[in-house]
Amino acid sequence: IAHGEAGSASIDAGNGITIRTENAGDAATGAAVAFAIRPEKIKISSTRPAGAVNAIEGEVYDIAYLGDMTVYHVRLDDGHVVRASTMNAARLAEDPLSWNDRAWVSFRPDAGVVLTR
Repeated sequence: IAHGEAGSASIDAGNGITIRTENAGDAATGAAVAFAIRPEKIKISSTRPAGAVNAIEGEVYDIAYLGDMTVYHVRLDDGHVVRASTMNAARLAEDPLSWNDRAWVSFRPDAGVVLTR
């Protein structure tokens, strides 16, 4: 935790990535933590979302079409992999992404949770 107060925190995830969360619980500044977020809480787009607090760029390296949903595997520039799930509500995607495309993954500060153990 780089900075924390009253349940919110900034997490230094390394390589210049800072995660802002509103679900830090009682994690103290300086504590080593993990951050967990469900794939369906992560948005994916070809451009940086305007006003996004947590937005990280990477490359789409795998796509799994599962009928009612598509799962994108995005390799961040630091090598970590983020999985984002999107519902296939429309026949054609508004912002289509393909393998090897640059993409932005983003999420709200209240979307994930800090794990201290």
